[in-house]
Amino acid sequence: MKTILVTGASGFLGRAICRDLALKSHVIGFDRNSYSVDGVTSVKGCILNPDDIRSVLLKYRPDIVVHCAGIAHQKLNTRLCADDYDQLNNLATKKLSLEAAKVNPQVHFIFLSSISVYGEKQIGKEAKENDECCPTSDYAVSKLNAEKKLLQFFNQSLVNRVDILRLAPVYDTFWSLNLEKRVFAPKKIFYIRFGSGGQKISVLARENLVGFVACRAEGDLGNRFCNTLNICDQFPCTFNEIIETFKQSRYHPDRWVVTIPLWLVWAGTRIAGTILKRKSGWIHSFYDKLAKDLIFDNTRMLEFGYKPTKTVRSVYTK
Repeated sequence: MKTILVTGASGFLGRAICRDLALKSHVIGFDRNSYSVDGVTSVKGCILNPDDIRSVLLKYRPDIVVHCAGIAHQKLNTRLCADDYDQLNNLATKKLSLEAAKVNPQVHFIFLSSISVYGEKQIGKEAKENDECCPTSDYAVSKLNAEKKLLQFFNQSLVNRVDILRLAPVYDTFWSLNLEKRVFAPKKIFYIRFGSGGQKISVLARENLVGFVACRAEGDLGNRFCNTLNICDQFPCTFNEIIETFKQSRYHPDRWVVTIPLWLVWAGTRIAGTILKRKSGWIHSFYDKLAKDLIFDNTRMLEFGYKPTKTVRSVYTK
């Protein structure tokens, strides 16, 4: 039986990953908050504290580390600065991966990154893992810097087994924010169709992520590898499909649909970007994300033999 350490174990992703992996492995859930998951050994600690990290690694000597901990989202009114994101998403990843490899040189390190590392240059075309990354937010920069460190450590033979998972916007029955912000007006008073609503977007059901992590945890991995993979549902969906699914589900209200022309969105983001100049690039990206396709090539993910089974429709209309 493999021993697996999951950081951020009380979070939206970490808890689900712990619960699934515990069916076949000895799972240690590491988090700063107290929590309880059946079959999981809970360890309370801070990912920024080297002593806490070293202690849990030395005690359990994991075969696999699934690193979910970090700051998950960047909001317009956030009080966090670039250094906050760098500390939690980049430097903590660096320290954890090196310490884990010292304890077990063959440790399999799975890092949850984000498709936001691509920035806006890839919007409108299908982004592939070897495309240039030009992140525009502090969050995305910190994730990309962590990726670069892991690649550097692999090339230096300091960490020998690495999976970097670039997650598409994640959703689940009771966590719809990544979809809602593309189809709802404030307070969900009505649905918004931006332009034709035919824009396509790659998204990721939480269950599909859990399934892929389990697939990698159970596989015969070989000696050395460093994979960077786009992780998303098998097929993209359109904004119209999200609206219709929400209207038919018991989890979201059946409201009127109001169409907003794209030129109005463009004007609004430019005005906001002029007012908030430091975040202008990030604000301008809202228009691109609403007006153009946001698709990520998942061919490499599918080549590992895992076929995602969940879709927006199957999750919300079950």
